[in-house]
Amino acid sequence: MTRSREKKVLGLAIGERSLFAAEVAAAPAPGGVPAVVRLAEMVYPPTLTPAQPAEMGKALAQFLRENDFSARAAIVGIPAKWLVVRPKDVPPADPDTLAQMLRLEAEAEFSTELKDMVYDFAAGDGDAARTVLLMGTPRRHVEAAQAMCAAARLRLLAVTPSAVALGAATGRAAGGHADALVLAVAAGGSEMTAQHGATPGAVRHLRAPTPQPAFVSEVRRAMSMMPRPTNGTREIVLWDGAGLDAAALGEQLGLRVRAGDLPALGVTAPDPSANGEGRRYASAVALALAGVGPGGVAVDFLHSRLAAPREARFPRWAVISAVAAVCLVAGAIFAYIDLRRQRAEVAAMRVKADGLKGPVATAGAFVAKVSFAQAWHGGDPRYLACVLDLTRAIPEDGVTYATSLILRETVPGPSRATPAGGSSADVPKPPEVRTLTGQLFAKTADQQRAQLLLDTLRRLPNFRDVKSGGTAGADRGREVSFSVSFTYVPVRQTP
Repeated sequence: MTRSREKKVLGLAIGERSLFAAEVAAAPAPGGVPAVVRLAEMVYPPTLTPAQPAEMGKALAQFLRENDFSARAAIVGIPAKWLVVRPKDVPPADPDTLAQMLRLEAEAEFSTELKDMVYDFAAGDGDAARTVLLMGTPRRHVEAAQAMCAAARLRLLAVTPSAVALGAATGRAAGGHADALVLAVAAGGSEMTAQHGATPGAVRHLRAPTPQPAFVSEVRRAMSMMPRPTNGTREIVLWDGAGLDAAALGEQLGLRVRAGDLPALGVTAPDPSANGEGRRYASAVALALAGVGPGGVAVDFLHSRLAAPREARFPRWAVISAVAAVCLVAGAIFAYIDLRRQRAEVAAMRVKADGLKGPVATAGAFVAKVSFAQAWHGGDPRYLACVLDLTRAIPEDGVTYATSLILRETVPGPSRATPAGGSSADVPKPPEVRTLTGQLFAKTADQQRAQLLLDTLRRLPNFRDVKSGGTAGADRGREVSFSVSFTYVPVRQTP
């Protein structure tokens, strides 16, 4: 499984008697070669084992400080003896479908142990039919690796079999598609993988290299159960940490055995002259290289692709319905609060308007009185002008004279105004035109003279709506009494 690449990674290969640590730095530029910075072996104290992850983590932290390791990201490799491996023939399928099929295979084959195991698989690239390796390890080993790294203040990137990581690095460096057996030998035990390029076809845990005859016999039996090479030829790449001779081992097995070296993995070793000692750390270097190189780890129990998807505690429709209900209730509460606020504002405005009714009515009456009195200003004598115009209109014939005159201010009816507060009130509106309404009562000698005065008033521009109020006394040959009603519009004068 490909993980995000790091600049510097610590590979920790857990062994029977010791832990091998390798710090590898990524290539400084594209196309460069990663560099092995430090190598060290942590031999377990007599009272300490990998089954004590908290104490192991504290001891590991001290060990890393003493050996000047600076990387804080780590990949932990577990031994092959902790694995359960099953080859599975699978049809052509994409990665997601393949993972679902293998999950069903694991549930069917390991149903009683499924809750205590963690599973993942190693498969080559492509969608063609092929055999993949289904691998499992007890969950306690993965949890122990997590606890150990947490106690050592390390960021755990992956938990993978050390043999699978070394086989992938060896096969990738050998050309990508060559068949080989990768044999890693340590004093406490050995591990073998059958590789087709970077893809493992089998993983075996073997006994310790001593006594050598028994070891050779077990290697021969393991080889007989390995998948046959596709090209008919095979060699063993030996990563020796126990002092074996590659040529002698090849003669005993009847097979070409080639000793591996760290530069062959595509890294620069810290001391090429001490490469024989460096082979002991090949698994740790391969683990760290998986974190800084492009290949990643083939199997990762920490981020298993076969982990069952998390079941939702509530169905999707229930979650959506609950969210919709919460939004609806929240909206209703907000609307209710906003309605109460608006009602309070309206009530406050009504109280304020009711308090302004009296002042508004008083102010309106005052404005009407002032407007009415303004027309009586001394610089604008409307009544005097009306009397003067009437005097000029009455002919000086000695028989026509006025008996009475009634003049009134033209005041319009009340206007229906709506003051602040929302209620209607009768507020007097000041007259827009300075007009007078009058009625003239007069006497003259005959009907013709009365009509003459009426016509004269109608011709004057300041008199409007001139009407006759009737005559009396014309039939008895005496004076004629008559009346005239009119509207007088005076000329505005500047005071």
